[in-house]
This record gives sequence, structure tokens and C-alpha cells, in this order.
Amino acid sequence: MFSDLEKNRNRKLLGLKLISVFSEINEERITNKEAADSINSKNNFVGSHTYGEDLGGKGQMYVAYSYGEQHPLYMWSADDNRWYYNTDDYITEKGKPNVWTRKHLRDLKPNNEIQGIPKSLMLKKVSNFKLQNNIGDNIHTDLEPGEK
Repeated sequence: MFSDLEKNRNRKLLGLKLISVFSEINEERITNKEAADSINSKNNFVGSHTYGEDLGGKGQMYVAYSYGEQHPLYMWSADDNRWYYNTDDYITEKGKPNVWTRKHLRDLKPNNEIQGIPKSLMLKKVSNFKLQNNIGDNIHTDLEPGEK
């Protein structure tokens, strides 16, 4: 559930009329293997250090993340009706790939055909979509590896 602080932060970030998207994001945490079904149907979910979100609730871009906006795993765009996956590892502060993010990538894989792209390109596509649609931060909360 969202705290009042989170709700107010997100309302400010939206900069739009106050709409309550919090009732739409009423998910219970599920296992990452169960989350694969949510990804295939492009439904919002909260997994174990992962989440998926229909950005802005528009049905035009869906992104599944490992830990948060800093590391998207999969992205679907209505522009080309295609799934993409992030070809880059999540690099820890120690300079090593995060093994859990690699597991997230395996567990959350959509059933559809997917094309690999670098993280930088995926982040750019997401950023451009958010700018074009006046979308602020994601509704879900980001975590860094090791946080709960």
C-alpha cells in the first residue's frame, strides 16, 4: 500500500490534475516466475525486487524492471508492437554483474519474440515516451540491490 508521503510525491510529479492512480496499482507481491504471466498480459505487478508497469496507464508502453527505473529488463512499445530486452548487465558498486538481475531476466521473459537492445537505448526510449506523454516517475518504488 502507498503511504501518504508516496501519494503526495507522485501527485506532485505528475503535475496534472489530481487523479488517483493508486487504486489501479493495488497489487500483492508475487513470485518472479508468476510475474511472467503479468508481463505477457502487460499487467502491473510487484515481484521480488522486480516490478512491471504500464507507463502512465496508457497501454502504449510497458516496462518490467529489476530493482527500479535504473535497470529495465523488458520493454514493449505499441509503436512497433515489439518486445525488447536489455542486453546489459546491472553492474554493482564493486564493478561486478548482479547475478540476481540475470535471474530476473530469465524468470520474467515474455513468451513473445524479443529483440535485444543496449540499456542506454531502452532508457532513451522510455525517457522519450515519458516526455511525450508528460509522465513523471513510475508509480512503483525503486530499490537498490541489497535493499528490501
